[in-house]
Amino acid sequence: MRAAVVGAGPGGALLAWRLARDGASVTLFDASHPREKPCGGGVTARALDLLPPAPPDDPLPVRLVETCRFESGMGEGVEVPLTRPVAVAARRELDAWLLRRAVAAGARHVAERVTGVDGRGRVRTSAGRADEFDVVAGADGAGSVVRRTMLGPTPKERLMMAAGWFARGTAPMVVRFVTELSGYLWLFPRRDHVGVGICAPLGAVPTRLMLDRLEREVARSFPAALEEDAGRYAHTIPSPSEDPRSILEIAGPRWALVGDAAALADPITGEGIFFALRSAAVLAETLKETGSPAGYPERALEDFGRELNKAATLRSRFYSAGLAQRMIAYAARSRAIRRVLADLVLGEQGYRGLKRRLLRAGPRFVMESWGVLAAHPPDPPSQ
Repeated sequence: MRAAVVGAGPGGALLAWRLARDGASVTLFDASHPREKPCGGGVTARALDLLPPAPPDDPLPVRLVETCRFESGMGEGVEVPLTRPVAVAARRELDAWLLRRAVAAGARHVAERVTGVDGRGRVRTSAGRADEFDVVAGADGAGSVVRRTMLGPTPKERLMMAAGWFARGTAPMVVRFVTELSGYLWLFPRRDHVGVGICAPLGAVPTRLMLDRLEREVARSFPAALEEDAGRYAHTIPSPSEDPRSILEIAGPRWALVGDAAALADPITGEGIFFALRSAAVLAETLKETGSPAGYPERALEDFGRELNKAATLRSRFYSAGLAQRMIAYAARSRAIRRVLADLVLGEQGYRGLKRRLLRAGPRFVMESWGVLAAHPPDPPSQ
C-alpha cells in the first residue's frame, strides 16, 4: 500500500509510524516542523498508552503531573490526586519526537506544504510535486485542506476558541471553570515553562475579551504567570455534534481524516491529543485488515465516537450556572466525587456512564445539579 499522510502532528505521525511498521510505503507531508502549537499540551494516561516505545537515547519529552487543582471561579477549589500521572509537553517537542519515531519506522518525511488533493488519491504540493497514492489521510488540523476538499470546513457551531500564552517558570496544574463563557481557563506546567489558556465556544465572546478575562484572572490568582510581554495566541478546536453522522462522514473510498481534521476533539473539555492518536490507531488497524478506509468511520464511532456524541449532548448542562460550584464543593468533602474528577481528567470516565457513576458516588449532588433524572434516567448498563 502507498499511503500519503498530510500533517505530522500526533495523529499523522502515529498513523505514519503504524503504517510504516506494518509494511506500507508511507509519505508524510508537513512543512511546518519545527513548530509550537498553541494548546495546553496535556497527554492523558490513555493517550500515553498509544504512543510508540521510547528509545533509551530519546525519552518522551514530557513533564509528569500527579495532581490537578479544580476551581469553580467563585473562590472554591479542590486538589485532586490523579491515579495515573498526566504528561504535559510542548508541542514542538512532542510532535518532533513522534515524527522521529515515524521516520525511524520507515516513513518518508517530505517538508512540503500540500496545496491540493482529490478523491482519486492524488496529492499536490507547494513545490510542484504531484503524486498518486492508494489512500490519503488528512491529519492537517482544524483548517485541513483534505477536509475542506472532501467535506467542507467544520461548521462554526462545532468550534471552540482557545487563547492564551506561554509563561516562564513553573506552576501547579489548574483548571478553573468560567461558566458564564461555557468554558474554563488552565495552567499546564511543561518541562521548562507553563501553558496558560482559556477556551469557550466560538462566538460566545470575542477573542480579545477572552484574553482580557484570562489576563485578569491570572493577574489576580497567579501573577507570576501573567507574562505581559509573551505573545498571545488563538486557535479553534473542532468537535463532533450529537449526531453520529458527524463522525460517519470522515472517510471515503481513498481518503480519511484523523484528529482535528476529522473534528474529533472532546466537545466539553477540548481535549484533542488522545482522539488524534486513537483515531490514527483505528484507521491504521482498518487499513491493515482491509486495505481500505471504508470501514474506518463505523469503527471510530463504536470505539470512541459515541462518547463524543454524548459529550455534545451534555455540554450545555456541564457548564450550566452553579454546576461547577457544586461539583467543587462536593469534591472537597467526597473522595468518591474527587475520583470522578480525576478519572474525567484522565479520560478514564466515559460520559455515557457518568450520570450512573455520580448517582452511586453522590446522589444528592446529582439531584441538585442535574435535576432531570425522572425525565432522563441513567443509561442502562448494556449501553
